[in-house]
Amino acid sequence: MNYDKDMYTQKLREFFERHDPMKIEMVDEIVDRFPNQQETVFNHLTKLYAKKEGVDDIQISSDSIMSIPPTPHQGVG
Repeated sequence: MNYDKDMYTQKLREFFERHDPMKIEMVDEIVDRFPNQQETVFNHLTKLYAKKEGVDDIQISSDSIMSIPPTPHQGVG
């Protein structure tokens, strides 16, 4: 997955519109903070929100959203 910044932003907005509209305001921060971790970001959000499906009283915190795991280093050449 390698979207340009505009498409990455759009995909995140679509995700939050569907799963948590109150968190749309976080999209720009996520894009800026994790520009090269798109796949990791979407995997993290998918797992986080999968737990919420069907449970109305679970609130996903901003801290949980931003706790995206770091990408492992590929080694130094």
